[in-house]
Amino acid sequence: MNFGQLYGARLDEELGTDDSTRLFTTARRQFGVNEGLRQFADLTECFTKESTIASSNGVGEYDLLSTVNTTGADFVRISKQEPEYRRTSSGSSGSTAYTAGDDLRRTTVQWLDQYEPGWRNSTGSTPRYYYTRRQGGQHLIGLYPPPRLTSSQTGRIRLPFVARPSSLTSDTQVPFKDSSLATRHDFEPYHMAPVHYAAYQLNKLRLEYEDSGRQLQAFMAYVQRFLGALTPKGGQSLKVARSYFGDARKRGPAHT
Repeated sequence: MNFGQLYGARLDEELGTDDSTRLFTTARRQFGVNEGLRQFADLTECFTKESTIASSNGVGEYDLLSTVNTTGADFVRISKQEPEYRRTSSGSSGSTAYTAGDDLRRTTVQWLDQYEPGWRNSTGSTPRYYYTRRQGGQHLIGLYPPPRLTSSQTGRIRLPFVARPSSLTSDTQVPFKDSSLATRHDFEPYHMAPVHYAAYQLNKLRLEYEDSGRQLQAFMAYVQRFLGALTPKGGQSLKVARSYFGDARKRGPAHT
């Protein structure tokens, strides 16, 4: 369904009226549907993108709000998919080294303070941990150790992140379709979710709190349906938080 159908006929059905000039104005209808799209994307992480952040020799922290998006309008938070660090060497024998997964673990400043004393004084190496922190108007991602790069090397962080969908403005636009992307037909079963969210908000204008609550429940049912569809079918295996065998292998054989 396109935007015109969502804030028009579909929302008429949920509100029980086609009023678009008095209480349920067109502007309020459109705002409600767009807010529903943003809430659905935030709760499900269904709308993700990737950004590449250039790193510098010895520099450990980078502001996500200025490096991922110059206005910070697109970036919401780092997604569940972990970042990856790439170091590329130029020249005739150029190569790229990747650091990811268990080799680039998420941590916190507090953990580093306790278990890596003096970590702030590191002059650089291959990053083994990453962390995030907020400072004033900044949302920072940090690498420890900070990357060590020679003049013939470049380093980049590949960062998957949850993105904020652009607002729909034209009646012919389709949810979750950026100008550079093809139409996401896999989202079509969930197009009614933002309609229910808009009805949830608009029903409060006529003090219909019971109907408003039912619309919110319908919206959350779509959220749970989407998340449930992501659950792998069949049995699932458990993974311990720390691989002691892997740690021992990295340390090498014991000496007596």
